[in-house]
Amino acid sequence: MAPAAGAEITIVLYSEAGQRPLSFEENGVPRGAYIENLRRVLRRMPEYKVQIRFASWARTVEEARNGNSAGILGVYYRPNDRPFLNHSKAFYTEEVAVHCNRDSIEGRTFRNYPEDFAGLRFGNQRGYLAPGKPFFQMVADGRIGLVEGHEFHDLVKKMLVQEIDCVVNPSVVINEALIALEAQGIPERMRYKSRRVLTIRNETVHIGFSKKYEESHPELARFRQLFDKAVDE
Repeated sequence: MAPAAGAEITIVLYSEAGQRPLSFEENGVPRGAYIENLRRVLRRMPEYKVQIRFASWARTVEEARNGNSAGILGVYYRPNDRPFLNHSKAFYTEEVAVHCNRDSIEGRTFRNYPEDFAGLRFGNQRGYLAPGKPFFQMVADGRIGLVEGHEFHDLVKKMLVQEIDCVVNPSVVINEALIALEAQGIPERMRYKSRRVLTIRNETVHIGFSKKYEESHPELARFRQLFDKAVDE
């Protein structure tokens, strides 16, 4: 049934929980750079309302894959790896880096990623593709160890106590995780254990729209088109 003339159309997107300062919930209100930039674009689309739901990264991806949500707020451009998504135009850019436990990498030099990280054990959110195909090929070849988890804060904590050696994520997210862990009781001196080792790349950030959802909700196609147009305005 088509919405009544003048009625506001609601689009439900999922975003990864706990990704301060990019995507997080505070007192029931969505916050962060992704949210602010989304709102900036939506001001040019007053007929639409976007509702953000937060979940683990793995669930966020599965909800879109299965057509249970309109899409994902905050994906990198990976059309070949995620053919079930239509990617919007980029609305944000962020710097992705490797951070490691200082003791784990003492005496080592890092210039090339991921080759120079052979023999180390990384933590990564399940389904998170930012480390890149060469990284995951080294994992498959047994040259890099991989521990998967749902919550990035838990992985950072494991890195600080040397249960794993390194993590990959935007540096701003890693820094916020360290602050949060300190507030939860991790000794301040432990923060020093984290060292930013190497910037991997700059990534553009998009909405990944669910193709399966759009099959039964054709209004999403119009939202996608208007969103891309509004990004450029």
